[in-house]
Amino acid sequence: MAVDSGSVTQIDYTSRDFTGYRESLLQYATQLLPEWTSRSPADFGVVMVELFAYMGDIISFYQDRIADEAFLATATQRSSVIAIAQQLGYQPQTAIPATGQVAFSPAPGLVAPYTLEPGTQVITEYIPSLDRPISYELATSVTVPAYTTPVPQAVGLVVEGRTQGERTLALYPASSGETGTTVRVEDIGTSDGTQSQVFALAQSPVLLDTVRLFLDDGTGGEEWTRVKDFLLARDSDLTFVAETDDQGVTRIVLGDGTTGAIPPTGIRLAAAYRTGGGSYGNLPQGSITDLADAIPGVVVAGSAPMSGGADVEPIDQIRTNAPRLFRTQGRAVSAQDYADLALAVAGVADARAVVRASSAVTIYVIGPNNMVPSEGQRDAVAQYVQERALSGVVVNVVNGSLIPVNLGTATEPVLLSVLPRYRRDTVKLAVQRAIQEVFTPPETTFSSRISISHVYRAVQEVPGVAWAVIQVMARSDLPQSGTADVICRDNEIPIVGAINITASGGV
Repeated sequence: MAVDSGSVTQIDYTSRDFTGYRESLLQYATQLLPEWTSRSPADFGVVMVELFAYMGDIISFYQDRIADEAFLATATQRSSVIAIAQQLGYQPQTAIPATGQVAFSPAPGLVAPYTLEPGTQVITEYIPSLDRPISYELATSVTVPAYTTPVPQAVGLVVEGRTQGERTLALYPASSGETGTTVRVEDIGTSDGTQSQVFALAQSPVLLDTVRLFLDDGTGGEEWTRVKDFLLARDSDLTFVAETDDQGVTRIVLGDGTTGAIPPTGIRLAAAYRTGGGSYGNLPQGSITDLADAIPGVVVAGSAPMSGGADVEPIDQIRTNAPRLFRTQGRAVSAQDYADLALAVAGVADARAVVRASSAVTIYVIGPNNMVPSEGQRDAVAQYVQERALSGVVVNVVNGSLIPVNLGTATEPVLLSVLPRYRRDTVKLAVQRAIQEVFTPPETTFSSRISISHVYRAVQEVPGVAWAVIQVMARSDLPQSGTADVICRDNEIPIVGAINITASGGV
């Protein structure tokens, strides 16, 4: 609203909604057209003022939304959050495939050993929730022995996902004394010689760590190197960047001739990559039952539990971790620095560092959605942080401990009263979900303290809840009585355990 202070008109720039615009326009009209005094809603002039105020209200809304997307704390679009995080030097976690071991046995009639090559696919039974079986691929070759009695077995490591590509490309040998290898690739386009060319991969979700780019001159393929960005690339560097947008589409970006080379005009470009990743790949023992393509004389004898799969990092987790990593500036001095540096390693969603002695630091790590990192991920964290640690400090990396917290028991359940006209079972299920969210990252972290009031607040916010009484809230490793605060140690993260609810009322 404009306020006349003497000869200077002061403008209230915070008055940017429909009411504010309407009042400002009518006040200005009084100065410009003093003879117009009607303020009836039926007056055509008032109608026009209100239409302009309505338009201004909408424009102000979009201006605020656009401004919000420029800040990590207020951005809601995943693309905005990822872009801001990357500016801070933080690469959000992509989906991680599950891994495990599968045992193969020879069938009667296999008279000679048979070698299963890397990439051989094994599958689960049909999963209705996914409308497909889940595929895994051998990471290394496995030799199945000939059939004998008792039946022998050969065990191999499998990784969830699928190798993409419609043809095989022969690669130039790295040196004159080596033999060229072949790789399965997907043709993604032809270079037109322009700067910063972009090529989209056909399949998704792409495992970024597996993306490779080749230039195919018709007689063989030359591989380029994937980099995080072109910041340190020279004009002759054969590098590319692979990035995934918020819609899940992965694109390969080439250099501009100043930072990163430009492929020659007319040369074919081919990409090799795998798709997959996600928590859905974490399956119990015996879930893998068959080969995707039958191989005479070879059968799947069993499988160990599949673990380590994780979904893409949620937005709230990115908001928390990006500033933490930026603060370290690539060096570890304080205990917090050691924990924050661990976030730069794929598969680590949270970390806590504990200093036991002046020359030793222990880092407790946990993966996305409280998944336990694999040994390889822990080794990667140790190597990455050790290179940035103070001289003489030894870094040790250990998985964090997940502590289930039970709410209610069979004899003392959570008492829930449901308001009339609400379905009792629906409200009960919503309360269970609300309790689970209390124990879901980033709400919980290492050494969290969960109070009973925190749980009560989550329960009372569920529509349809009249009142609730939580009689027991306790760690699963302690006596199941009372509702004292749940306190975790430095290496512990609370997770939801058993929930026992007895509901009454409603319909």
